[in-house]
Amino acid sequence: EKIFDSPEAKKDSKDRADEISRSAAEMLASIAPTDTIYPYRDAVDALIKTVSPEILREDFIRIPAAKALGRYGDTRAVDVLTKVLADRGDDPEKIARLRPVRWQCTKSLSMIFAQTGIAPSTDVFTALVTNCVGDGDYEIELVCAEALGNAKLTEEQRREVAKKRRIARESY
Repeated sequence: EKIFDSPEAKKDSKDRADEISRSAAEMLASIAPTDTIYPYRDAVDALIKTVSPEILREDFIRIPAAKALGRYGDTRAVDVLTKVLADRGDDPEKIARLRPVRWQCTKSLSMIFAQTGIAPSTDVFTALVTNCVGDGDYEIELVCAEALGNAKLTEEQRREVAKKRRIARESY
């Protein structure tokens, strides 16, 4: 009991659990949905929980989980992927730390829109447009624009995107 209650043993077991979670997420991300007999859709709920900002998972686990959600093209993941994109904060250190996760979640949104052809909800559209024009990180803005391009936008939404881009361009 003394051995397993030591701080080293607790840290070691957490590291092993994180490594197993990372390996599982990478394995799920490597499954090609069109070329498999495995019931990969059974893992979607667990992947959504892993990516969620409410559950404190390490970023090296969240990134492959988000990639898997994008590859599967499951529309249930759109809301949680949007939450991660919108979770930017004001702290420069937090912005830099969350950049890879936010990029992958936005890329996964783009993949879901391309595969399903769904129209984004108002919240998703607002998050994409806001980060497309004013994020400050060129690669995040680029992948947000890709997601908007893959989404089935209404005419009003298209006008809103053009208006935001025009206003941003005039302020250079």
